[in-house]
Amino acid sequence: MAEQQEPVHPRFTESITVVGQAAGTYSNKPANPAAVRRARLKDDDGMVLGHVWTDDQAAAGFVKDPDAGRLGIAAASRVWSILKDAHDAGRPASDVLDPALFAPDFELVTD
Repeated sequence: MAEQQEPVHPRFTESITVVGQAAGTYSNKPANPAAVRRARLKDDDGMVLGHVWTDDQAAAGFVKDPDAGRLGIAAASRVWSILKDAHDAGRPASDVLDPALFAPDFELVTD
């Protein structure tokens, strides 16, 4: 009997282009690129680590700033955990730009 493989998490199989870079989605639904909003994610020293984005409907994610280096990579891991927790708690994608979700670890700056 063949062993069944577990489905691959959509974060690893589905991507969209946002701000010129590939990023996974908040849920398994594709983002509406025309509706995407984003906010800068900063560390305690004010360094921009990347951008949290959402289409306010069904998708959200994080795009690491190319200049953030290892700090950006570490932030990406934490941000994906925050987004997963928000999604699992039933919060809509429109809520992911709430700075309180990322405090006190990060500062989320919306324009």
